[in-house]
Amino acid sequence: MADAGVQVERTIVIYGQGGIQTDLDLNSLAEDEIAAVIPDMLADYSAECRDWTLIASEHWKQERWSRTEELLRRGITFFAGGSGRHPDPVALVNLHAMLAHLHLHLARSAPKVILPMSKYDKIAAGTRTKDFYHKEAAANLNAATEALRASGAGLEDEPVSLAMGRVIHYLATGQPGLAHPLVERLLQRQPNNLIALSAQARLQFARRAHEAALLTYQKLLSLDPEMSPDPRIGLGLCLWQLGDRTKARTAWERALTREPDSWVCLLLLGLASLNLAREPALKREERLRFETEGVDFVKRAFKLNVKSPASALALATISGQGGQLPVASKLAERAIQYSDNKRHSVLASSERGRLGFITGDVADAGRYIAASKAEDPNTVNILAELTLGQIAIKSGNLREALNFIEQTAKRLNGKGPLEYTVLHACLLAYPHPGMSPDELSKNRITARNMLSEIHNLVASAESDEDWAKLRGIGSDADIFVDLAKLWQDESLEKSISAYQTALSIKSDSELEESQDLSPPDLRTIRMSDNLGVLFQLQGNVETAERTYQEALQKISSMDGKETEILKTVLAYNLGRAYEESGDNVKAAQWFRDVLRQHPEHMESKVRLALIAASAGRNYDAHTLLKESLKADETNLALRSVYTNFLISIGSYKEALSFTSQTLKYDKADTYTFSALGWLHFTLGREAKSPQEISDRPKQYLRSAEAYERALHIDPNCAHAAQGLAISLVEDSLTPPKNDITGIEEGKYRARLAGQALSIFSRIKDSLADGPVNVNMGHCYFVRGEEEKAIESYGTASNSFKGRNVSVLLYLARAWYALANRESNFSAMNKALGYCQQAMHVQPSDRAILYNIAMIQQKAAEMLFSLDVSKRTLEELEVGLQQAQQAANTFRALAEDRSGPLPYDADLADQRARYGDGLLRRAPGEMEKQKSYESEFQARVEEARKMRAAEQDRIQAAEAARRAEIEAKAAALAEERRKAREEALAWQEELNARVAEEESRKVTNAEKRKKRKEQGTIDSGDDGEVDGQPREKKSRRKASKKDGKKSRKGGSKSEVSSDEDPLQDQDDDQDQEEDEGVRTAKKAKNTLAMLKAKRKSRRNVEDPDEDDEGDEDINLGAAKRGKQFKSKAYIEDSDDDEDEPATQENGDGSPAPAAPESDADPASENGNEATGKMDVDEDEED
Repeated sequence: MADAGVQVERTIVIYGQGGIQTDLDLNSLAEDEIAAVIPDMLADYSAECRDWTLIASEHWKQERWSRTEELLRRGITFFAGGSGRHPDPVALVNLHAMLAHLHLHLARSAPKVILPMSKYDKIAAGTRTKDFYHKEAAANLNAATEALRASGAGLEDEPVSLAMGRVIHYLATGQPGLAHPLVERLLQRQPNNLIALSAQARLQFARRAHEAALLTYQKLLSLDPEMSPDPRIGLGLCLWQLGDRTKARTAWERALTREPDSWVCLLLLGLASLNLAREPALKREERLRFETEGVDFVKRAFKLNVKSPASALALATISGQGGQLPVASKLAERAIQYSDNKRHSVLASSERGRLGFITGDVADAGRYIAASKAEDPNTVNILAELTLGQIAIKSGNLREALNFIEQTAKRLNGKGPLEYTVLHACLLAYPHPGMSPDELSKNRITARNMLSEIHNLVASAESDEDWAKLRGIGSDADIFVDLAKLWQDESLEKSISAYQTALSIKSDSELEESQDLSPPDLRTIRMSDNLGVLFQLQGNVETAERTYQEALQKISSMDGKETEILKTVLAYNLGRAYEESGDNVKAAQWFRDVLRQHPEHMESKVRLALIAASAGRNYDAHTLLKESLKADETNLALRSVYTNFLISIGSYKEALSFTSQTLKYDKADTYTFSALGWLHFTLGREAKSPQEISDRPKQYLRSAEAYERALHIDPNCAHAAQGLAISLVEDSLTPPKNDITGIEEGKYRARLAGQALSIFSRIKDSLADGPVNVNMGHCYFVRGEEEKAIESYGTASNSFKGRNVSVLLYLARAWYALANRESNFSAMNKALGYCQQAMHVQPSDRAILYNIAMIQQKAAEMLFSLDVSKRTLEELEVGLQQAQQAANTFRALAEDRSGPLPYDADLADQRARYGDGLLRRAPGEMEKQKSYESEFQARVEEARKMRAAEQDRIQAAEAARRAEIEAKAAALAEERRKAREEALAWQEELNARVAEEESRKVTNAEKRKKRKEQGTIDSGDDGEVDGQPREKKSRRKASKKDGKKSRKGGSKSEVSSDEDPLQDQDDDQDQEEDEGVRTAKKAKNTLAMLKAKRKSRRNVEDPDEDDEGDEDINLGAAKRGKQFKSKAYIEDSDDDEDEPATQENGDGSPAPAAPESDADPASENGNEATGKMDVDEDEED
């Protein structure tokens, strides 16, 4: 019986023209033969629209999408006027709306984009995308709107399916601003429409109005607790955003209990668990439990909906962390292609790029990272930026990587994750090719500060929560080793602290990994050795010795090659610590201990030799070095030490011979050729005997050949390049040119300096700042580019801490030349300042004193030669003081006969006399300058007064303009205030009237209740007298005119007003007055009063008036036009509609009023479309 009943329910009857009917089994629609003929049969039968939509709905339920679309399109063609029938706009509205909903439904599971570069998740060609379905839905919604307009209906008659189709389309295409007014209008028509309320809640959530969205979801739950999708999902989302995550999980768990196959609930619970797994406040066991639970939830959600981008993205991250890179890459591509919002697309592209980088496919990773950045260029994507930086590092483009990270760091403004900070600091600390020393120093300081902040966090971490916030950064000892290196040159104390932190991390890690007493990690021993070196550099020999000895003690019982190497290094470092502290005895003892264990240890033997050399025992040092060379004469490092030893004792020729022999062992050693070049150049420059002087060009040539050979072996050898440049600029590579003199010689040397300068510019970043910048300064000075020479000399002086006298004098010379060329007194003072600074460093040098006097005298001479407009009185006074000092200095230097002088005494005496002549010209120059400055000051004062007057005029005009603007603003504010007061008064009057109407309705309701209890029914106000039922009066015939009035009054229920004097009329009225005439007269007077009120106030009447006056306002219309209703009165109107209302027929007899529906929106739309008044339309506007 049950099967038979189900079969009956699955059968429908299709009626055709002429009484033809056919039974159709809905279960048979699954057969292609039957489904194919259904559209033709419906067209032949001229079936109603409901039959088309019913069968289409059956196809929809069974997910036969192509059949559904085909049937709806055939129906649209049929009702549009096909087969010679008239168009049916109403049917077209329904069919187009349903087809639009079909496309919107298909768009949910369609890919947003098909990646042409997809490697793992490939989508078949020809697959339709979301954009296609959205366009089709928009076209059908527009067609439905046109059909609705063609039917003569207005927007208020729009079907709910069409309105919600537009809302869903706007939400799906990211246009919530257009969806909002549609939802509001639909809710005004149907306040309890569940779909409209769901859309409203979604819009509120999108606008971050989470509290309002929470209330809407609660209302949905109260209206339909069994609604699907469950409103508890939205409740949980709102609670999560409001911070109550426990209640959010509870809501999702209840929703999952109702719908166990809800992939949305599973996904939300999974993501919530994964977030809890990253909470630092939880214990490690709880975090692991939440992580396992979250992964399980997400996997179940993805199995239920394999096209969910959120599930795919979460699983891609999880799989990537688990090492399943192909699976993770496929899931990431799935998330990209099926993403339904920009955020998912950006995150999925970033994750896919990161996975591509991990797999080693840099080109593939770069494409996805570029796509993620292009899709959201205004938001900082940390994952994409980190991957870009790592790609650049792997490609060797360290400068490019640093640029990526720095640009993102500026946008983050210090709010990036710790991992980003570590990567940024490491890139800053690493010297890149082409980076100037100043830039490298600045970058190292920045990196040091960044890593120091992380070090402070690790040092202050105490609880598990503190360590969890560090996310593994606190367990990476290499970070603090790098920090120690950065602090090494600035603060050994902080460097030691960083190394101690690194050692502490390593020790804690060893304790966690092994509970037994296992041998120590050799890497930890190396770090202890480095810490001892830092103590040694700090001068704390005792602590360094203790550190070395502790490390030696830890590995004393260990064997192995690495252990023996560490023992030797620790013992050697301990000897070096004693050597640097001055205790050469203990140092030699440790070196000998190393040699007893390893007699072949060359470093210890070399250190013993250097200790002997420092003690003046050159023979012992020479013997030890010879022994070392005999043991390993091919060791280039040892041979370099021996060469340096020969140079230190002044044996240049022996050093040259030994270095030449070194080439036998390695003819491609850059340093050997550089040493040969230096030795040949030095021997040529310091030649003293006639034979040596005659051989000087040969020595210079051999020096150049050695440097050239070194550059051939290593083009980046800066020392060789500098040697060649020096030889070039000193013109030692060509024979002397005696025929070049004067200007030609200067041009020739400038050309040589330019060639050398190009070499110095390329090697200056590879050599010490001092010498190379001095050489560059010389080249610039020869070329006449004093400004650049000053810059180079200044850099060199800074590298020497401003204590190098030669560089200070070079600076003074450059400033002096610049001052003479430009007649610049300030530049001359700069030259004087550098000479005085050199005098402070070397006060016994009388040549510097002579230069100071020369500069002072030249400054006064230059000032006297300048035009009065190019100098000041103050400068003249200073110049005169300097000229007086210069004359005194020259006079003292000329009289000095204490010994060999670095200057010509006669020339000093001539300079003194010349200075006296300058001083005699001083009074005239002073008078001339004072006269000029007085006249100039007068002109300046006059111009200032004129500018002040003009400024006062401008300020007065501006003040007047501001006063005018303020006056207008005040007048406008007053007008607005009056308008607000009038609006407030109008609102208060309206509220008073509404309250009075409410009171009157309550009174009328009580009267009707009393009439019903006493068994008397009356449609007017005169139902009873003194609480007793009133006798029915006999009706007399009225005249024709009166009859019309009576019929007119009887066709409507009476209008009630707070100003109607007949509403509460006493029962002692004249019993003989005709009831029909009295009713008509009362309606006429009341209607006139209401129209006068509306015209004057443009007010909107309350739609909830009682039955006695509800229908007279619209002058006989069956229903009111569109009225303004507040939310409160919409709810109250349902009560009055349940009460019986009477109308009078044309003959005066009572007739039952038509019932009003408060639930069917179609009825409301139909009634609103007819019987409107102009007054109502104006009120709506």
